[in-house]
Amino acid sequence: MKAIVLERLHADHHRYEALLCILDRQLHIAACEEIPDYRLLARLCHYLTRQPEEWHHRVEDALFEHLAARHPDSHDTLEVLVVEHRRITTYGRELEAAFHRMADETPDAEADANLRNLALAFSELYHHHLHTENRHIFPLIERQVPARALDGMTSGFPLASPAEGSPSFQLLYRQIADNRTGLRLGHGEQADFCPLCDARPA
Repeated sequence: MKAIVLERLHADHHRYEALLCILDRQLHIAACEEIPDYRLLARLCHYLTRQPEEWHHRVEDALFEHLAARHPDSHDTLEVLVVEHRRITTYGRELEAAFHRMADETPDAEADANLRNLALAFSELYHHHLHTENRHIFPLIERQVPARALDGMTSGFPLASPAEGSPSFQLLYRQIADNRTGLRLGHGEQADFCPLCDARPA
């Protein structure tokens, strides 16, 4: 039986990956020398940064500490992941502020190369981070620590309020679903489906 806490972490990762896909599509629009939705980009960076700070990264850091004690060979990888948590926060907050400025002050201007490159670095770091946790660290945790013990370790981190129910996520979801924003690719093209709300081209 999978630990409840790992099920919640996996669900968070699935949501982050869907939002990153939409962020990547907006960056592709910018790379096509078109105007992305800066308000949406700011909200994506807000959620992808602030929600993990509230629960997700704190839980992972606690699990990583226990895993390092049981499996010393994983220590170096786990240290890198903890540093990446901080880098995700730093990049995400900087991008959120920059995209808010663009939305408020110059919504019809193209994003400059520095902003696009920072956003691309944020996305690449995030994708790599999730991949490492999903493919290597979470399976290792499951093998090394019994499910009951895992849930006991994280008893101080409440599971009662799912992240999908947060007002910030609901606002973001509605913006994407109502406007079919997740389908946009640039040059008037659309993707086959939205990874968040599963919208399809009309």
